[in-house]
Amino acid sequence: MLPSLISRNVVVAGQRTSFRLEPEMWSALDLICQQEQTDVHSLCTWISTYKPRSNRTSAIRAFIVSYLRAQIDGVHINTGQDNHIPVQDQEDMSEGLRHLFRAAG
Repeated sequence: MLPSLISRNVVVAGQRTSFRLEPEMWSALDLICQQEQTDVHSLCTWISTYKPRSNRTSAIRAFIVSYLRAQIDGVHINTGQDNHIPVQDQEDMSEGLRHLFRAAG
């Protein structure tokens, strides 16, 4: 039986922290990072920067759901990765990803 929550260390804006997420959420986050050619640290930093007043773990879950919902709806997410250059910071994230958070509220 898988544990209900798994803790992983992540560096967010240069600060080491940990998040406790369900295994399915970690798997989804890893797949999103692979799709967007970035790493979990950069993506979580961007999420934290974009939703600074939100609980970080909740913001990550909301991002995952919004991202996957956009994929199901056939919305193309342009993160500026057409040249296969990894995202380095939140400035590299496109308006497409910002739109996901606006849609999620």
